[in-house]
Amino acid sequence: MPRRICLADEKKRDAEIEIIPPPKRDRWRFVSPDGEDVSYDVFIKNTERHIYPALVEEIGEGNALSEALVQGDPEFDPELVGRRIGESDRVYLKPDGTVLYSTRVLQVLTSPDGEELSREEFTDVEATVGQDITLPWSGRLFAVEDVVRRFVLSRQLQLRHVNGLTFDFLYDIAKTLADAEKMLFVGSGSKGTNPLIFQTNGSPYRGFLQGKVDGPAFSLILHLSNMELKGLAQ
Repeated sequence: MPRRICLADEKKRDAEIEIIPPPKRDRWRFVSPDGEDVSYDVFIKNTERHIYPALVEEIGEGNALSEALVQGDPEFDPELVGRRIGESDRVYLKPDGTVLYSTRVLQVLTSPDGEELSREEFTDVEATVGQDITLPWSGRLFAVEDVVRRFVLSRQLQLRHVNGLTFDFLYDIAKTLADAEKMLFVGSGSKGTNPLIFQTNGSPYRGFLQGKVDGPAFSLILHLSNMELKGLAQ
């Protein structure tokens, strides 16, 4: 289902529009030698009673375990291993192997070498994109070549009009960017410099809006990036 956001143009007019993922091309698929579709199933690999720590606790280490492996097959259950399973739920285990029923979410800050710097309670980060939050015209234009060399563009969203007025609104934006052959930096906040967060605790993104015009038709694609490319220090 399309989602609606509020966007402003360079004249500080704003309008409510839709954002949708661009149409996806048909992807390749796996087939059998006969050309039939390949199905995917989940099988039991092993049970917790037959993993290495459990075997060591039951049999012992070293020669005792080696002898047990030679004499029999204590490392797997022939009645269960390889059995196909249907729908299942993921559960998390504690270090002692018991089921974890509740968690406490913490925010841990580490240095580049992995050293823990701080640990505190996690606080929700609210979304910065929505129908009641206008994304301003930042005025920061970048050449397409600079954007693709500096940033990893990991997601794309297509901007779509919802009526005749918003068609003209988006067409004008697309024509402005197409004529300038530039991409507009899109962010949140009063000046459009803050990150784009589409849902609570979602990933922060930089946005780059690209416009194309073909006669009476237009295309506006919002490219999203959460990683900047930097050269190695000399």
